[in-house]
Amino acid sequence: MSVYVRDTLSGRKVEVGQSGRVGLYICGPTVYNHIHIGNARAPLFWDVVARYLRSRGYDVTFVQNITDVEDKIIARANEEGVSWKEIVRRYTDSFHERLELLGVGLPDIEPRATEHIPEMISLIEELVERGHAYAPGNGDVYYSVESFPEYGRLSHQVPAEMRETEKGATGYKRSPLDFTLWKASKPGEPVWESPWGEGRPGWHIECSAMVEKHLPEGADIHGGGTDIRFPHHENELAQSKGAHPDRTFVRAWAHHGMVNFAADKMAKSVGNVVDVKEAVERHGRNAIRMWLLQSHYSQPADYAEEILEEKKRSYERLMRLYRQISGSESSGDLSDNLAAELRERFDEAMSDDFNTPEVMAAIFDAAGRAGQEISARPEATQEFGSLREVMDEILSVFGFDLAGETSIEVDGVRIRYTDKPESEILNQVATRERARWEKDWAVADGLREKLHAAGWTVEDTPEGPVLSRR
Repeated sequence: MSVYVRDTLSGRKVEVGQSGRVGLYICGPTVYNHIHIGNARAPLFWDVVARYLRSRGYDVTFVQNITDVEDKIIARANEEGVSWKEIVRRYTDSFHERLELLGVGLPDIEPRATEHIPEMISLIEELVERGHAYAPGNGDVYYSVESFPEYGRLSHQVPAEMRETEKGATGYKRSPLDFTLWKASKPGEPVWESPWGEGRPGWHIECSAMVEKHLPEGADIHGGGTDIRFPHHENELAQSKGAHPDRTFVRAWAHHGMVNFAADKMAKSVGNVVDVKEAVERHGRNAIRMWLLQSHYSQPADYAEEILEEKKRSYERLMRLYRQISGSESSGDLSDNLAAELRERFDEAMSDDFNTPEVMAAIFDAAGRAGQEISARPEATQEFGSLREVMDEILSVFGFDLAGETSIEVDGVRIRYTDKPESEILNQVATRERARWEKDWAVADGLREKLHAAGWTVEDTPEGPVLSRR
């Protein structure tokens, strides 16, 4: 099966994985603060991609780096009066904790910048030797943008119209567009020995060195946000192709859209951020997945509380149907047809630039048609085994938590729920269930309406009531 990715560089769809192997490199976080919900889009999405590719038999090497030495880290350490290593430790742990809250797995390789200083120095030396970099004598080393005629192709710009690639440019640069490969040491900063004196690497060089080390045949897919296509990815490409023009660096560049908050890009510098931990506590990880996966990764995604609440309700509607057919032990013709159609749409969509919104639409279509049959014939809940199997597969690849229910016993009634209700609501559900046992339909129907007005839906199952928010 072929998999195609729309390549930002060429604008065309590029086939990847023809050898059965896929090398995936994603730019990870600079660990100086907790990640916000916008930062979570890349690791969540590419974790789903890795799951999908593996489910289809590909040998995937998933690399996602951590930038653990950078100006923002040093500034945060100085602000708090602690070592830069303490900031790195704290926010790396925080990053991993928030990935776990979202149900996102760790990559196969999680390289850190400080573990690759020798590789970066070696790469810089090659660039100097080839005339792509220069050391003006102050301890810095700069990349000469003028030396690389293809500079600007990835971001679809021409150098004459570009903004300066770095703030605080020094007078040692030959051109404002030249960018730093190695920074001379400053008091209070971490330093390493180099041929140009003590110092530390620039930001861009780390990813070039890491791709070459961990994906020596090149990255089949290099992912990151549209906000770092320029200058970070543009500079990566210039570095790697400048040093090794005959070596494949990246086969397909894939850039995800930004998360917008109140019409602005979500950013720590602006202050309009929602911490991942806070978002999970408010809405649950399944709603966050529903929200992100119902937008194509290349497009922006709008964040609002009402949007997340709607996604939460959508997921719970899907789970109501899933629970109804979860005990199916046989498969009728409708089930087999729906299962075959869903699997086909799943593979067609994912193999065509990882079109997750099309997959989610296919799941809801199948669930809706199964729900109509069950409404007409309640006994049909036992006839959807094949559909349940395909839904299991897809929802698991997409990382949804199918075992996210909690149960509690109230006055002898076992009640299941995903969102914890107040005790008054639980008591009403238990009273309603006992009324159903006694065939007191007037009381049962009245309590259903009361729960509905309070924002809750009750699903009656052979294993007891299931309570969810409307």
